[in-house]
Amino acid sequence: MTKGKTVVIAGAGLTGMMSALKLTESVPGSDIVIFDKSPVTGGMYNSIDYGDGKIFDHGMHVIYESCNPDVDELYFKVMPPADWHIYEKNEKDIAGVFFRGKLQNFSHYVDLRSFSEKEKERFVGELFINLEKPLIDKPSTAIDFLKNQFGNEIVEHVHKPLLKSLYSIEPETLDIFAIKATSLERVVLFNSATMLDLMKADAIRARIAFPDQQNLPPYRQNSQRALYPKKFGMRHFIQRLQEKLVSSGVQIFTNTSVSDIVIGTRGVEEVSLLTSDRNPHKVSVNKMIWTVGWPALATALKVNISDLRFQKGLKITYANLIFNKPPIMGDLYYFYCYDTGFSSFRVTNYSNYCPAAAKSGSYPICVELWPSRVGLAAENLSADECTRIALEELNRMGTIDKSHGVIYSKIENMASEFPLPTVENKSGLQEIRRRVKQNNMSNCVVVGIMAEDGLFFIPDILNDAFEKLKTFDFGGEK
Repeated sequence: MTKGKTVVIAGAGLTGMMSALKLTESVPGSDIVIFDKSPVTGGMYNSIDYGDGKIFDHGMHVIYESCNPDVDELYFKVMPPADWHIYEKNEKDIAGVFFRGKLQNFSHYVDLRSFSEKEKERFVGELFINLEKPLIDKPSTAIDFLKNQFGNEIVEHVHKPLLKSLYSIEPETLDIFAIKATSLERVVLFNSATMLDLMKADAIRARIAFPDQQNLPPYRQNSQRALYPKKFGMRHFIQRLQEKLVSSGVQIFTNTSVSDIVIGTRGVEEVSLLTSDRNPHKVSVNKMIWTVGWPALATALKVNISDLRFQKGLKITYANLIFNKPPIMGDLYYFYCYDTGFSSFRVTNYSNYCPAAAKSGSYPICVELWPSRVGLAAENLSADECTRIALEELNRMGTIDKSHGVIYSKIENMASEFPLPTVENKSGLQEIRRRVKQNNMSNCVVVGIMAEDGLFFIPDILNDAFEKLKTFDFGGEK
């Protein structure tokens, strides 16, 4: 490791690696060290390679542009446009939901048109009355936000049961982030002809979705695109990104954790890293970029957070399956399952956005299971049981039938948990931030998932990270 003053980046996920790439351009010649406790780089954006050409991503992972040239131009410096599938406009994100016993392939917002006429009248009437109410500036809970959007009727009959099914807790305890993460801020209520007129009003367009996503009129506020490598597996981009960083002089250490952080008068002065040889390596620090979460930073700084209580998240199990024929999903890249009685949360059909995924009559899909939705503990389920559950639910949803044969199956039990988006957890995280910031961390920025309230999706994360990097004054010092 370098003995000079170094930019140290904690976390070799996409945020850490892209931040390092940006620094190689904005501060050329900097000594940059990235470390990660994982044996591989890329985090959730890397792929799982089972050998013999069997590759799976961690569920659904494409890259959505940030609509910020500082970020988006870097993707094409790593891989030229010819190596990407580039999806624009209505092809950017073709998603659906399984709701009320049917697979919606026309929208990923819940369709309320299957309710009775009396129920729909109540839904529409209260929603339109609600349009005249001023928007809540900072809703305290998800339910407050939803009632402000739709009124009581839709929230009581649709959203509350749905949220209870997903998170297995009382909906009133959920933060607004629970709505943003699962696309529940709009509903489908009218046909295309009616919506063409209604969509001219911003207040309506923010609440009611157009019912045909592939023929959505051009009302978008930006030109965001989706990117996916032409070779199947997001790992192809991660590998190219790692190679570019290494060729630029960036040092990357996997299987490495931080054992100590020394704070001095100018902020973070030194970090001690434990590499795979288990010997501490001290690195003198000029600047630090922390991408692996506030709780981990509090632990590294020995900040006491033992008095804070967090509601545990939902354990995720990936059922990676290869079938002998395509799943019955139409053009959908993926869909969410919102019905009760299912442990499935999301089903991804890779070959619909990467044709190279389907080869020699094999079609890979991923079923993300949240076993707690049906009262099961993920850690107590065998691989065979998880496979059986995934296949049984795919049959019930009509995604496969008797003619589908399983060529290959593999179960991945994720060590991490899906963060439970409760008001209590949000408050606890805010308190951790407050305590950590009491340290002299003037030369350290925290970026990544939940670095700020509601920060979860990669375009917003990278925009936040790159904006914070601008505050670094390197002063010609490496």
